[in-house]
Amino acid sequence: MSMNTKAAHTAEHAFIGSLQKILNKSLSVRKVEHKDSYNVAFINASEIQLDFEKISMAQKEVNRLILEGRKILHHSFPSLNEAKMKLPNLRANEARLADADKITVVEIENHDVAACSMEHVNNLSECIFFLVTSLSKNGSDFEIKFMVGKNAMDEAVNAIEKINMICDQIDANYNTVVATIRRHNNEREQYYEQLKKITNKMLSEIPIQHFEKNNVTVISSILDNANWRIIQNFAGEKILEPRTIIILINMDDGDTANLIFARSADVDLDCVKIFQNLRKYQEIGLGGGKPNFVNAKIVKPMSDKILQTLTEESLKLLPS
Repeated sequence: MSMNTKAAHTAEHAFIGSLQKILNKSLSVRKVEHKDSYNVAFINASEIQLDFEKISMAQKEVNRLILEGRKILHHSFPSLNEAKMKLPNLRANEARLADADKITVVEIENHDVAACSMEHVNNLSECIFFLVTSLSKNGSDFEIKFMVGKNAMDEAVNAIEKINMICDQIDANYNTVVATIRRHNNEREQYYEQLKKITNKMLSEIPIQHFEKNNVTVISSILDNANWRIIQNFAGEKILEPRTIIILINMDDGDTANLIFARSADVDLDCVKIFQNLRKYQEIGLGGGKPNFVNAKIVKPMSDKILQTLTEESLKLLPS
């Protein structure tokens, strides 16, 4: 086992010991994976609540213990029951160790005791520095990614650099960055709600054309800077209505525009084929999908012509 892995595994013991004190609960560490530059602890998530505030508290204590140079002690017992009698606070995977002939216990001086057969450093100071980089929940586990030693120190420097770059972008400083991001997020939510209202109003005002000859309703329009997700949902709902064709183009500030070309199940048209045939004669953009629903990026200046041509081709292919 490499020195870095020994240090990482020992630091993980210290970290879990700190977390248990903060949560006032025994934690079940299902496994720990050691990679070249980082490590991941998988903790059973049942009956515990974890957030980065608690993680940070535990992380600070681990680094304090590293600075103090807490000793690492090893004990050996003939059975798990005897180990638990001697060390009531012992952490152990009981199902895995119940029938073991020998139990090795690793103790971090006045902090944590855990049954573990892996190799460890002799003193926490050999871990140098401990840093948690992420917390996520995956199925029944909390996954905590962490680093130790030089890798942790380098990552901490990189993190500060990124924070300062963010500060420059949002006109904040290190002390105000969280409040500034929260304010920007609140403003974004307000603008998004306004955009949703505007988009819904645009969609409700689209003129509906009914072609008696083909017994089909066509809903088509070119929108300007509307919310694309709402447009997609609108199209999906409309093609549930009988004999309906939807052709919607949304212009934004880029060089292309978004296109939806869709039809209801009872309209015998292959939207993909119609769109691809149109592309054979001129460069209009790229897109695809299913016979009943095409999403595409089109050349913005050709929006009017594409809308008109898709409508004409659709009507031409439908029986009259």
